Amino acid sequence: MNYKLFKNIHIFGSHGIAQEEKDVGQKFVIDITLFGEDLKKITGSISDDEIEQYVKEEGVDVSRDLIQTMASRIGERILAKSAGAIAEVRVEVKKPSTPVRIGLPGGLVKYVSTTVSKRREGYTSEYIHLEDYNYTKVKSARVFNKDVRYEVDLEVAFPMEDSIREDNVAYSYSYTTIYDVAVDTVLNNIGERPEVLLEKMVDYVYSDNPKAQKVRATIRNYLPENNMSVDYMEYQMVK
Repeated sequence: MNYKLFKNIHIFGSHGIAQEEKDVGQKFVIDITLFGEDLKKITGSISDDEIEQYVKEEGVDVSRDLIQTMASRIGERILAKSAGAIAEVRVEVKKPSTPVRIGLPGGLVKYVSTTVSKRREGYTSEYIHLEDYNYTKVKSARVFNKDVRYEVDLEVAFPMEDSIREDNVAYSYSYTTIYDVAVDTVLNNIGERPEVLLEKMVDYVYSDNPKAQKVRATIRNYLPENNMSVDYMEYQMVK
């Protein structure tokens, strides 16, 4: 299942049971993941501005006793707006300011959180694992310049038996090739949206290596075109 992820949206809200939490307020951090079959339809079905609006209206403008309620309301509104393109919305709300401790005396936990998933009727969560295959992964090929600031993970599953048996790179699909595909695709297509870049990477791997069994490509965009206080936007495509 392909997805688009809004990672670490920082807001200031007044959620909690304690009166002090409502009066003083505190920071909350939200991850929102949109799952669907077609990444282009996911990104086209709802705008970043609309996501920002729902987060503001449900996370900043109102006070809830439970962060679960906030997560649920955000998920419901996104799912209703997406007109079928999004099969599942997963919202995790993190609460960094918490009195919870681990052990005695222990130390403060980094955060507590709740995760709520809203799914369309008849949809069952689908997870695609390259871990079922032999695969080679390039983690975080960085493409930073004045026009783009991306990190790309590109993973290619392919038969490795011959290369392992012969200990011969000639039989393999090398990590240097995978790296070149990731970086060159981004640099040669500056201005294209992340979902388009992912599709180009994946399609190139299959055309370049017909033995490829599954490809997973992930892009983290550190310069998203929105006003949210978000660490990065992450997009993933699996074919």
